[in-house]
Amino acid sequence: MKRLIFATVMAVLFFTLLNFVYCNLDDATFAYPVVFKFRIPVILSDGFRSIPLPLGFVLLLAFCFGMVAIALLEALPSLYKTLELRAKNKKIRELERELSISRQLAGIDKTTNPKS
Repeated sequence: MKRLIFATVMAVLFFTLLNFVYCNLDDATFAYPVVFKFRIPVILSDGFRSIPLPLGFVLLLAFCFGMVAIALLEALPSLYKTLELRAKNKKIRELERELSISRQLAGIDKTTNPKS
């Protein structure tokens, strides 16, 4: 979770810094307009179009979203390990409960040492 928060904060900082640099460049540097189109041939023949976005802004957003996506991908294995650990702890508690029940049925007291 700390990595995800760190990556999000770093993405915001990089976005702010690079956006400041981007806004101070002249219009010819990264100002090429990019229009995203989405069309499904039978259902949406006209499709959807985005507003023209500057190329530099699109690259900046892709970089920042990539940073957050990498942090999420790194967090997934730890999530699965946590779930596995919880399942094993639950199994251990069940086995300890069964052991205590079997000791009670056998009449063995927990405090006494059976070896002595």
